[in-house]
Amino acid sequence: MQPIDVKNDPRRPYVQVAASIRAAILNGELAPGARLPSTAQLAEFYGVAKVTIGSAIRALREEGFVASRPGAAVWVRDQAALPVPAGEDHPLAGTAAYLFEAGHLKHVSRAGWLLLGIPQPETVAEHSFRVAIVGMTLAGLEGADVGRTTALCLVHDAHETRIGDVPSVGRAYMTTAAPEAITAHQTASMPDHLAKLFQDLTAEYEAGTTIESKVAHDADKIETLLQAAEYQAQGYDTGPWRETSIDALRTEAARQLAQAINSTEPRAWWAAFAASYHELRASAQGRSRQQLAGHSQPAEAAKAD
Repeated sequence: MQPIDVKNDPRRPYVQVAASIRAAILNGELAPGARLPSTAQLAEFYGVAKVTIGSAIRALREEGFVASRPGAAVWVRDQAALPVPAGEDHPLAGTAAYLFEAGHLKHVSRAGWLLLGIPQPETVAEHSFRVAIVGMTLAGLEGADVGRTTALCLVHDAHETRIGDVPSVGRAYMTTAAPEAITAHQTASMPDHLAKLFQDLTAEYEAGTTIESKVAHDADKIETLLQAAEYQAQGYDTGPWRETSIDALRTEAARQLAQAINSTEPRAWWAAFAASYHELRASAQGRSRQQLAGHSQPAEAAKAD
């Protein structure tokens, strides 16, 4: 079991303790049937109150990782990988449902591009993937937490499984539930600590006050700028999309990246790759001819003898 960091980890202490014990069970450190240390020993090890240990054990028991009896020791269940009694729902069934729902984003088109007449624009999932890559880049440039920024980018549009992608010109004519409320509904059947994880990400992104959330918002706009440049190269007039994306940027790193994007041909990466490919192929063919010539010399010498 690994110690916890009460001061720097934003999660509640009992969630941290449960995560530490859960990891020890899953990695085999605590084998099926093994007894956990006493509440007092665990409280001393983790540096928390006994009541915190009790809350952590209760969470693990509800998830199916451990079992206990009043006044008796706590032990790892024989089937430590979330056993499910016959006729009962799996404790992670709600989590699985959320993951299936997230997959629906692969079928939700980015509606704004339909206004340009693009018949099959990219999906929300495709958009979110590159937003995450951009977010990693901007986080590195701005000194933000890369992992947190990437997580914010990946889930920033997850609520659109319920309401679809509403283009900016349509938002003035309709009212939808707040993303925080939608995320709460989406994660209602998850274990509490998992639900809080996704809900906190949504709340942080929507608040837009942390450096990570500001970078994530910029990543969303930069990805739109990239896509607009690609559609422009295909003959579509994406000028308004490019202008509004740049105007919305908050960080200096994003503004600098936007300038680089606007001065770069979308297919330039392919041209350089294609050129190097032909050079490598020519070089490889030259080496092959040299090798063949080297093999033929002994045979010709033998004929001469």
